Amino acid sequence: MTGWMFPGQGSQRAGMANGVEASKDLFEAARSILRTDLEKLCTTDTNPTWPPDILQPALYTTSVGIGRTMLSNGLEPQALVGHSLGEFPALAVAGSLTFEDGLRLMALRGRAMAQAGRSHPGGMAAVIGLDRPTIEQICNDAGEVWVANLNSPSQTVISGKDRPLAEAAEQCRHAGASRVVRLNVPIAGHCPLMESAAEQVEEALSKVSVRKPKWPIYLCADGRPHTDPDEIKRLLVEVITNRVRFVEAIENMHRDGVRFFVETGPGRVLRGLVRQILPEAQLAGVDGDEQVMELATSAKPNRRGRAKERAGSARPRTTETVRVS
Repeated sequence: MTGWMFPGQGSQRAGMANGVEASKDLFEAARSILRTDLEKLCTTDTNPTWPPDILQPALYTTSVGIGRTMLSNGLEPQALVGHSLGEFPALAVAGSLTFEDGLRLMALRGRAMAQAGRSHPGGMAAVIGLDRPTIEQICNDAGEVWVANLNSPSQTVISGKDRPLAEAAEQCRHAGASRVVRLNVPIAGHCPLMESAAEQVEEALSKVSVRKPKWPIYLCADGRPHTDPDEIKRLLVEVITNRVRFVEAIENMHRDGVRFFVETGPGRVLRGLVRQILPEAQLAGVDGDEQVMELATSAKPNRRGRAKERAGSARPRTTETVRVS
């Protein structure tokens, strides 16, 4: 079985939409809806450190374009997962959301999270090489710091207000973490400080039609597969103020028979994390039309087993990849 993985914030890169032909029409639609030239940003901007209300729609549009290209070339998943905002392109590709509704939700979500960040200044830090119970205890002792992302057995992201976050990061170093990296994000994501953003997204989702997806979506609020539209809506809201359970989602996908994981979008982050969670997993990455063609060719009968790992540069360069939101 094949699972497609849609990346989130932290996977953006300069020129990430170059070579994605299907994204051109999507960017045109986005221009008329958002009044922003996302295509120019995603093809020519050499420093993609955009605010959340730009970054989230940009990643969403790029990833949906890649996913649609894969479908149009005869590739299909049996399951999907998205890391935080990556859940929205996963739902759009699975037919659960229209592209337009997903785009509007992405823009609102990014804007609402930025507003919450201004009201409750803070940030996020990746803790590498320290066990989760120790990190949990350090966060509890620090106060106003929470575990935000369970990315891999060796990588946990914490989130909170600036001073207690800095104190917790220092305590993690003293407790034996191999690295603690303050992330370049302007908000304290996936923690109670995002409550006002969750409320805005919940209200917006109440006005949007979410249909049953063609394939199950493993949502990171609980790591389980979902097809019920009401449950999907609830969990899309819940994860804004709660931890991203990416490890559980990948483990459950594997338990349910997924053996081949394809990172569907820019970057290599998710492949690095899956390599840590499931060292035996078969991995591929698709970030443009050329990689789609490679994967479509390798998926043909009698060639698939030999070619899976080659498609889209399968192995990550490093195991210390960082995923945000």
